[in-house]
Amino acid sequence: MTMFKDTAFIKKLGMLALPIMLNEILNSFVNLLDTFMIGKLGEAPVAAVGLANQIFFLFIVICFGINSGSQIFMGQFYGRGEHGGIHKCMGTTFVLSVLLALIFECAAFMIPDKLMAIYSKDPAVIELGVSYLRIVAFSYIIVAMTVLINAALKSTGQVMQPMCTTFISLVCNFIFNLLFIYGLKLGVRGAALATLTARSIELFAVVLLVKLKKHIIAARARAYFSGLDKTFLKGFFAVVIPVILNELMWALGTTIYNVAYKYSGTVAQAAVQIAGTVQNVFMVAGIAIGSACGIMIANALGADDRERAVYYSRKSMSTSLVFSTAAAVCLALAAPYIAGFFDVTEQARRYARIMMYITSVGLYIKTLNFITIVGVLRNGGDTRFCLIADAATVWFVGVPMAFLGSAVLSLPIYVTFAMVYMEEVVKLFVTVPRVLNNKWIKTLIN
Repeated sequence: MTMFKDTAFIKKLGMLALPIMLNEILNSFVNLLDTFMIGKLGEAPVAAVGLANQIFFLFIVICFGINSGSQIFMGQFYGRGEHGGIHKCMGTTFVLSVLLALIFECAAFMIPDKLMAIYSKDPAVIELGVSYLRIVAFSYIIVAMTVLINAALKSTGQVMQPMCTTFISLVCNFIFNLLFIYGLKLGVRGAALATLTARSIELFAVVLLVKLKKHIIAARARAYFSGLDKTFLKGFFAVVIPVILNELMWALGTTIYNVAYKYSGTVAQAAVQIAGTVQNVFMVAGIAIGSACGIMIANALGADDRERAVYYSRKSMSTSLVFSTAAAVCLALAAPYIAGFFDVTEQARRYARIMMYITSVGLYIKTLNFITIVGVLRNGGDTRFCLIADAATVWFVGVPMAFLGSAVLSLPIYVTFAMVYMEEVVKLFVTVPRVLNNKWIKTLIN
């Protein structure tokens, strides 16, 4: 291991992680911007948009699972210099992603009232959520295609373009939010229209840049679907299906948390949406390191360099602790000021502030878990273990804790929120030993 210099690792990690980090910050600010601008309209609109976006959350997590599984292959194909393999992965992923988007679009457009009733008992919240869902549903297929192209770009080390196009999306979202929410007085429907418009412009920008730069992921339509023989598809789905199930089980569990939180009332749900959105902003450093590490590990394994893959896994875990410490301190200091930005009741602000303090402590564990599961184990091909570890801790620890605290014991929402974090604690004791024993290393494209 002494052949690898820390400075070389930090330089390579930084070149990948910094644009990914900025991209994640921009993505988080897109969500934070919606929550903040809707927050000026009161608690019911905040809760309605936040809960309606649980449908999008479920969709995007499954979509991420499809693309994350595919990205493992694309990264290893790129490490070996086989660009045709990248195109085949993109073609297969495109079909899966579009089918998924159509299912969610139909559900969100045709039965939005039934979907909203899962998360809220408040008629006002349900009505507002329905009006939001019926518009924003049309953005799902657009997002699916954008996620696919960005995943392919990242797997080949091209991390600047997704950052640039996400910035375009953020600016457009801000401008159209001002126009539709406040200028035309459309409220939550305006927020949905702004999101749809911004996502459409983002996809156009992504495709245009790929074509102008003549990137290796660009090819004739036939190239994406040729060579999809039984052997390729069997190997592809053997890895991707556990990732999809992993994300699905985790997403369903996480969205069930919001079902449990409805027993604490609309004020508590609004506070949870605020705290959750802020948490995503402060998780960006860990997500960036995990994503960058995953790209490096996949490329190394594609080149049959197992020793380097192991080295990357160790260094990424230790590096994450530094960044999560800085993020935790910043969140703890900023929590009172962030809560004050939202035009909600003082009780909702107090709940959100306390949950932000809890999040600042939990960032260490949550960040390390992301890096071990999404960054290391998954990109090393150990997708079945990731499925078991994630699904078991969410459903046998997190979900019971959410219902125990909110529905059974009627505890304050911040106490229930803290109890749910036990899921991350248990997961930590499962995943870290798995990384350290090196049983996760697999070169899949052989």
